[in-house]
Amino acid sequence: MSESPQDSFAPSQLRPGDVLLMRGHGPVSDLIAWFGDSIYSHAALMVDTDHLVEAALPTSRLVPLQTRLTQGKDYAFIDVFRPTRPDGTPLSDAERQAIAAAGRGLIGVAYPLDALLQLALVATLRNRIPADARLRWWLRMLIDELLTDDPQQMVCSELVYTALRTAGLAPALIVSAQLDLPLPAIDLGSLIEEWREARGRRHPATLAAPSPTEMLDADGLAAAFQTLKQARHGTPPGLRALGMPGLPTVNPADVLPVDLETSPQLRRAGRLPLTSP
Repeated sequence: MSESPQDSFAPSQLRPGDVLLMRGHGPVSDLIAWFGDSIYSHAALMVDTDHLVEAALPTSRLVPLQTRLTQGKDYAFIDVFRPTRPDGTPLSDAERQAIAAAGRGLIGVAYPLDALLQLALVATLRNRIPADARLRWWLRMLIDELLTDDPQQMVCSELVYTALRTAGLAPALIVSAQLDLPLPAIDLGSLIEEWREARGRRHPATLAAPSPTEMLDADGLAAAFQTLKQARHGTPPGLRALGMPGLPTVNPADVLPVDLETSPQLRRAGRLPLTSP
């Protein structure tokens, strides 16, 4: 995504609660972005107009914005995503402050370095499956069930999502990424029945699957995803308008930058200027 004068976002316009999605330089950042099928490899949260909170080694930390804006040798670009309510209307100052307070409350949380490989494998499986919308939806829900949500340790996008959720403003997430790597033929009906039976033993109130009429076919999913990707400015389209069911439950440990990037409740506002010392 190239930057244009209209795309440039002045740091003075940042507000508490804004989400920053970044692409770092280097092979690790490239792999993180590839695993997650996104142009972004890192996420952070503005907690006031001058500071951001991010997950990092050894623990999450508070970083001066001006420090980050001079780290052009470490980051290729930083994009600003502005959270909204489910209907696309702006957040109030009180709601923004609630997000900021939740973000500050996560300073000092450990970074799960030993879980990165697991997350990479999960991301590869989750994002690199056929375009069948129902299979993608069920696989995402299955992975969310299998991963352990440990609030004592968090990666970057997990921290951002947790802060938004703690403030009561968790953004709706969708099944979005689409690639065409081959996968063996799967009996979807049997897969769904086995999953529902297994989940029913753990949770008596089983999750109802989206009916075929609620899901898009492969072409429809691709078209809806492109519509969402193009709606970076202005009011984000709702999930119902797109025909895409949101994920009814979300495990923060499975939230990746692509989930924040494609959420209808996070509107891309522009790109911050970066310099190198």
